[in-house]
Amino acid sequence: MSRLLSRVNKGKLIVKIAVIATVASLFVFVFFPNFFLISFTFTKWSDVRTDLFANPFIGNTNWIEIQKHLILSLRLAFFAVMLDLLFGIPLAYLLARKRFWGKGFLEDLITFTLVIPTSGFGFATVITWTTTSGLGILIGRGIVEKPFLIPFINVPFIMLIVHVALTFPYIVRTLQARLEDLKPVFEQASGTLGATPLTTFRKIVFPLALPAIFSGGVLALARSLGETGATMVVSSIYTTAPIAVIRWVSQFKFGSASFLGSLLIVMASAIILPIEFILRRKGVATFKLFSKFRVEEKLLKSEKFASRKLSRIKDVVGLIFILLVVILPIVVVLNSVVLSWHQDPDTGKVEGGVYYQLFGPSNYFSALGRATLVSFASASIATFIATCIAIPTVFFIERHRFGNFVRSLLRIPMIVPTSALGLSVLLLWGPAGSRLVNPGIWLIILTHIVFSVPVVVESIVATFEDSEINTFESAARTLGATPYNTVETVSLPLLKRGILAGVILSFTRSLGETGATFLVMGSDVTIPPLVVNMVEALAIPAALFASTYLIALSFVLLLAFRMVTR
Repeated sequence: MSRLLSRVNKGKLIVKIAVIATVASLFVFVFFPNFFLISFTFTKWSDVRTDLFANPFIGNTNWIEIQKHLILSLRLAFFAVMLDLLFGIPLAYLLARKRFWGKGFLEDLITFTLVIPTSGFGFATVITWTTTSGLGILIGRGIVEKPFLIPFINVPFIMLIVHVALTFPYIVRTLQARLEDLKPVFEQASGTLGATPLTTFRKIVFPLALPAIFSGGVLALARSLGETGATMVVSSIYTTAPIAVIRWVSQFKFGSASFLGSLLIVMASAIILPIEFILRRKGVATFKLFSKFRVEEKLLKSEKFASRKLSRIKDVVGLIFILLVVILPIVVVLNSVVLSWHQDPDTGKVEGGVYYQLFGPSNYFSALGRATLVSFASASIATFIATCIAIPTVFFIERHRFGNFVRSLLRIPMIVPTSALGLSVLLLWGPAGSRLVNPGIWLIILTHIVFSVPVVVESIVATFEDSEINTFESAARTLGATPYNTVETVSLPLLKRGILAGVILSFTRSLGETGATFLVMGSDVTIPPLVVNMVEALAIPAALFASTYLIALSFVLLLAFRMVTR
């Protein structure tokens, strides 16, 4: 009996140590670096205030610039989400409710923009819309100029296209998962009572799916607010808030950069935490807006007409949308590499060819090789450490009373603008802060761990909640297994699929990160910032090849993800 009690007490002690170690790891590697910038801004407030509001040379010009950059970022994010909803809801319904040839391929295309390095995709989009290599071949010039501003909404066209392409998967995947969980019996009953498909969607499906639409929209909004890599490539004369942070750091304006970065972190937290609380507690309340204003009859008539005339158009429009914003940029950049491999297709000059820029005096191939080594090393180490932290974190989330709160906090690093995150890590661990790590590969790793841990956690949690892991663990313990043996022989094998999926997603996210890496990389350049540097140096052929290289890597990793999650 005493031996049994000793084993029980030893097991409880191990659990307590594991909980303490998990919380400490989360605090040191995830939460503290994520929010440090806010505390830095407060502790250095006198310097920040002088830089923003009382600069002896430019007065409050920096504060005016911050307002301008934030307004552009918010306006861009708002209209991107509106387009995401317009095209994403029909696509999600199509994927959830219909079976057709190529459905798996379409799902992969939608997921592709979540894993592709954004700097490469941004460059592909620019080529597609602004040159004769893309859509411009139809009219002999680019469809739009790079700085073209959409009238009335005052949003740069190329920026909007890129942000929509990179954010609409949040709407589609979140809503698709919710619709697949909803049994179609209510929709079938509505149809037998004479309701049109649009009326059924508005009165039955939409209210039930509204929490998922709301959640996906919030994630898309936050993702757009923080997008950096592709935006740097397509920005032209316009500057969003995340880009402003990077530019001010490069100009040593740390006061303005830290204040703007803190605002972005606070905005991301203010978006995510309340929504997480509402959705977990009560969901989203709906109200009978249309009945209140007595437009139900008119809506029913218009829905009957639309269901009869436009039933297939909505699906075709969604597919055309995917073609224009995802498939076409990839095809265009691949085709451009082939056409310009030996020489510039317009001038015929060898100096304008891909081969010359890669292996000639510029020797970009060597730079790409070094960047690949740094990228894979930093992504591998960051993913390994993140996985070691994530696995015990999942057990804490599922079995501790504060687990849901921790999970909500972990969503913030996933959507915090990476330029703000990079600045926060730089000021915490770098030469301007604790001076523990100089800019380089190890500071890149510390930065990537912050957003890699939540990615791995979410993948494992999804597998945990879909399995009967608690039942198997209870059976193992009744047979005399220790807590450690239970985790090793029962829990981890059951969670293997989620762990592998999380590792691939984390590695892919780390491989494609641009904004934060720019601020912490020093001389250890990774592939996505190298693409931006190539574009800024007007080494367009080399940038074409590097973008193609990134797309190919992303495609391989996506195939691996599909094999693991199938």
